[in-house]
Amino acid sequence: MHRLSGEDAGFLLMDRPGQPMNSMAIGVLTGEHATLTLDVVRAHLAARLDELPSWRWRIVPVPGHLHHPVAVRDADFDLDAHVREVEVAGGQRELEAWFAALAEEHLPTDRPLWQVWLVTGLDDGDQALVVKYHHALADGVAAITTLSRVFSDLPLEPPAAEPGAGPGAWRPERSPRGPRLVLAALWAWLVALVALPALLARTVGAVRRVRAERERQEQELAERGGAPLPEGSGDAPRTSLNVAPSAPTAGRRVYARAALELADLKTVKEAAGVTLNDAVMGVVAGACVRLLAGRGETPDRPLLTTVPMAAEPPGAPVRQFGNRFWAYTAPLATDVVDPWERLQRIAQVSAAGKQRLQALGVDLVPAWLDVIPPGLARRGVEGSLERLSDVDADVDASILVSNVRGPSQPWSIGGRVFSDLHLDGPPSNGVGCNVMVWSYGERMLLGILAYADALPDPGELVRALEESCAELVAAARASSGVGAVADRRRE
Repeated sequence: MHRLSGEDAGFLLMDRPGQPMNSMAIGVLTGEHATLTLDVVRAHLAARLDELPSWRWRIVPVPGHLHHPVAVRDADFDLDAHVREVEVAGGQRELEAWFAALAEEHLPTDRPLWQVWLVTGLDDGDQALVVKYHHALADGVAAITTLSRVFSDLPLEPPAAEPGAGPGAWRPERSPRGPRLVLAALWAWLVALVALPALLARTVGAVRRVRAERERQEQELAERGGAPLPEGSGDAPRTSLNVAPSAPTAGRRVYARAALELADLKTVKEAAGVTLNDAVMGVVAGACVRLLAGRGETPDRPLLTTVPMAAEPPGAPVRQFGNRFWAYTAPLATDVVDPWERLQRIAQVSAAGKQRLQALGVDLVPAWLDVIPPGLARRGVEGSLERLSDVDADVDASILVSNVRGPSQPWSIGGRVFSDLHLDGPPSNGVGCNVMVWSYGERMLLGILAYADALPDPGELVRALEESCAELVAAARASSGVGAVADRRRE
């Protein structure tokens, strides 16, 4: 038994009616590769379970919510209850509609929080393998470890052992009773109280560093004659991409997949002297401009997104579970008309936001979440959702965008190669659209999971992304060889 971190527990608190906090992935098999059977999938996962420790955890709440829930190695774990098969007649559109409907469903809480679905019956004999797990189990870093075990049978480095697990083979645990949970919670609070002065001192130092970093950035910009950097406080203009969490139809989802050439994004990256993530953000920003313009919306203030940063220390062991990240808010510069200038602005404000978060410490806020009582955290979540339901108020972000590095070669099981493999995260907290981006072989794949109210026609955003990328590639080729930004080139 071990206690979930405050960050992990936070995703459980965010799981509300109409807002299931499911992370998902979908891999597609075509032609001669579409020969998976349910028995093969179960055998493959059974062989991988020791590398997927969180997939045998059952989450147990503490009586009275005295502390964050604990994870217990489930003595009643049944692999068959998590691995299922479904027949979906039709093509990619029907597959995406089924996927969206699956995303609307909350995971059962009386068992480990994950499912794997083998989808058959598609046109031309295609198949799909779909993974669904609760965000409380894993962030982006841990998700890649998990998915590389599920969608591949390659031998891989074993992940770090789960907390409290002894040496040797996996052993289930007896479910803890109420008195044990209460005593463990009280002991944990005593330990946290002893450590609190050090956390307070660390916070004071972090605030000073952030203030100094902000002043340095402002002085540097003044010397260069640049425009002031936005504070990035989360004051995003409310648009049709935002959905009030309390809306009656907030639970309805839509889903679409997109693919861009990785070489094209690298062309933009090199020509502009920005990061690959900046190039992705530039594509998404241009798509949002197109989408909202088509709806007659042109906000004067820039749309905002959040950029997650991992708190993984250098040389950390392979991790399959837990959330260890925080995020900074970054303007998408949608108030800048020229796409190339917009990209430069995005790179500038993203670099500044990243530097400020590093000055604060990526793991500082998660450390505070560990010591905030669950009752207080619950009231914070409820207050935030109530605030976001005010249709006349600003919102925290306009769209969610995450970008992670994927495999250089497609994954496979028993020689069956997944031609496409898209990742997806939940839209939440008033943000109606989540775009998950990762490199897969020679392409950059984008999974778009959204509220139906925010994106009635998900294909509209797919087309806008493709057009935005083409626009930036054309600009990159036109500006090729320009040296004015060479001193800004970075990895």
